[in-house]
Amino acid sequence: MKYRLKATKHFKRVYSKKPQKMRDAIDRCLALLASDPRYPGLQAHKMRGRDGVWEAYVDKGNRVTFEYDKDDPQVIQLLNNCNHDMLYRNPAP
Repeated sequence: MKYRLKATKHFKRVYSKKPQKMRDAIDRCLALLASDPRYPGLQAHKMRGRDGVWEAYVDKGNRVTFEYDKDDPQVIQLLNNCNHDMLYRNPAP
């Protein structure tokens, strides 16, 4: 099943400030997420203490947070993209 990705304003703003190399890595992560959120390399899992918020690996230290749209299960709402440690402070602004 192919998923549609919808980015929040916050996600877009943070993404636009990343260096090109990191944006390329995020783009690869998002392509995998759209084709199969359960792809093993993403290591996608629910975040502890954050109802309905998931995180997927971009690389060893960076993550993308997302949630499944309640009205349309084929839509993934992209919430944030940043360093793993920062996510637990601000997973979904």
